[in-house]
Amino acid sequence: MERRLHPNDNARQAKVTVWIFEGSSLFFLIAGSGLALLAYRYCYDRLGLGILNSGLAATVPIVLAILYVATLKLGKPKSYDVDFFRSLGMRLVRVLHRAGVLRSTLDLYAGSGRKSVHPYHEG
Repeated sequence: MERRLHPNDNARQAKVTVWIFEGSSLFFLIAGSGLALLAYRYCYDRLGLGILNSGLAATVPIVLAILYVATLKLGKPKSYDVDFFRSLGMRLVRVLHRAGVLRSTLDLYAGSGRKSVHPYHEG
């Protein structure tokens, strides 16, 4: 009888999944849980708040992590959250420049030395 070999290469294809957190999004759950523990201990020990108020303060980091993953990570392309915050930052810089708070403009293509031309532009 001949021995049959089967490929056992599933570890590279597997993703860690806990509730809605999968892959690298799990780090947000871990960080939120750690911050929740710190918030609870600070509110209970240092500020002298009761168990209920300290527990409410501890839920804030976990809720923020859930909202972040649910709105910017879950079912979106890999760099969606980075692009979202980059776009938000550019809008903020533009608003601050128009309001006169910033004096210099932010030129993304400075120093490139070439003009970008639309591929279908005739001229």
